Amino acid sequence: MRKILLGCGAAASVLYFATLIGASLTWPGYSHVTQYASELGSAAAPHPAIFNLGILATGALAVLGGLGLVWHFAAAGRLVSGAFAGAALAAWGAGMIFGGLYPMPNPLHNGFGLVFGGLLLPVMLMIALRGRASGVVYALLGLWLAAMIATLAVMFGVGELVTSRNVGLWQRAFALALIPGIGVSCVFLARR
Repeated sequence: MRKILLGCGAAASVLYFATLIGASLTWPGYSHVTQYASELGSAAAPHPAIFNLGILATGALAVLGGLGLVWHFAAAGRLVSGAFAGAALAAWGAGMIFGGLYPMPNPLHNGFGLVFGGLLLPVMLMIALRGRASGVVYALLGLWLAAMIATLAVMFGVGELVTSRNVGLWQRAFALALIPGIGVSCVFLARR
């Protein structure tokens, strides 16, 4: 069961990108470069339910993946640090659920910032894995964290690189920095 739950976490990362691509194919003229991903679920989209249901499912899978992290680390005698890692992934999932339930421009769409729980995941995994993983694993977790922080900083205006002509591109860069690491981490732990 633990492996199934961790598999749900891995599936969440795949489903997010499948939803993004699938929903965009139903909107002629949609631009991944200039438009936010969440616009695919707004009233302006021709088929918003595709995106919103996909994001809801992505969030639900991530919450289940968070439970898998807790279970995995509890079995390894690391319940507290594992609970924090699981909570970080579950928070990201809950934020995605909010995003699907409350499409843009609803103020609840941002899910109270819960999606940023994903930023804590590599740190929590480093703590939960202390002494039980190779230096390569720690280096990869550190690179994952650095990539997320760098792209998020740009999204929040550092360097003034984000414009209306490339905001979608930078949002995709942040998603690519964050989401595949979730899937890889869940697969890695499921195989341990």
